[in-house]
Amino acid sequence: MHLIEEQHMPAAGSDILVIGGGKGGVGKTCFAVNLAIEIARRGWRTVLLDADLSCSNVETVLGVECDTRLDDFFYQKGAKSLEYVIRDTAYENLRLIPGTSGLLDVANPRYQLKVALIRELRKLGADLVLVDLDAGAHLNTLDFFLLAADSGVLVITPERTSIDNAFKFLRAALFRRVTRFYNSAEVGLLLKRCESLSEFIACVRESHALEDETREQVIEEMSALARSMRPRIVVNKAANVYEAKIAANILSKHVRQHLMIEPELLGHLYFDQHVSEAVNSGMPFVIGQPHRKISACIADMANRLGYF
Repeated sequence: MHLIEEQHMPAAGSDILVIGGGKGGVGKTCFAVNLAIEIARRGWRTVLLDADLSCSNVETVLGVECDTRLDDFFYQKGAKSLEYVIRDTAYENLRLIPGTSGLLDVANPRYQLKVALIRELRKLGADLVLVDLDAGAHLNTLDFFLLAADSGVLVITPERTSIDNAFKFLRAALFRRVTRFYNSAEVGLLLKRCESLSEFIACVRESHALEDETREQVIEEMSALARSMRPRIVVNKAANVYEAKIAANILSKHVRQHLMIEPELLGHLYFDQHVSEAVNSGMPFVIGQPHRKISACIADMANRLGYF
């Protein structure tokens, strides 16, 4: 079994907050846009990246139109730069990197291009970069999530399907991390047969292909990979605080038990029928409806993230 070196981004530069959700329709993009505006208007230099490489829609929710797209970054020859594609918005301190056109040749960039994108994001001179990911657990989505795995946010709803999909998303992300860490066909094959990290570790313990010392080293490495992931949970469309905590607790319990990952609850958003109106009008609710409870929830989460 051979190890490959994981690529880590430089610690210096902009903070990156990656927002995923697994299941589509949970309100991930709406949350990302409103959180970005809330943090920006508090004086923090903020960049919002639409990293949905197939069906980007941040522009729609934000109420803007851009003449450049993320495609232009991937198409650049030689040294890559985001300065050509980044755009100002109507909101002070908030800039936008629009999503791709959805063309097939851009929907699956090479891993090195994704690494280059994250590296350039850290050079933008922003205080915070929010990355809105695609729905599902495609390799692109997982790679972006893992490039900032210690600052990932999962948006879910109280529905069991959303909770299940969030668990599967985290499992896929963790298994992707393990697969990239080990240059081993045997590990990849074994992962495909396992439903959880705990099951995978049990299989490693029972393996006769490894010496005892190597076996324990592998188990410790996999446990460390899991512990390094500290996702934060946002429960959207909650009827009340109790419902939000129940949904977060169900997900957290399964994740701790089966993936050895310790998530934390960042906050919740109340169900609000005016959200659809805000999306359709292109006026984010923290601007158009600042006094509603859902806007107060966004402000509370901005505080918890440390952007006072």
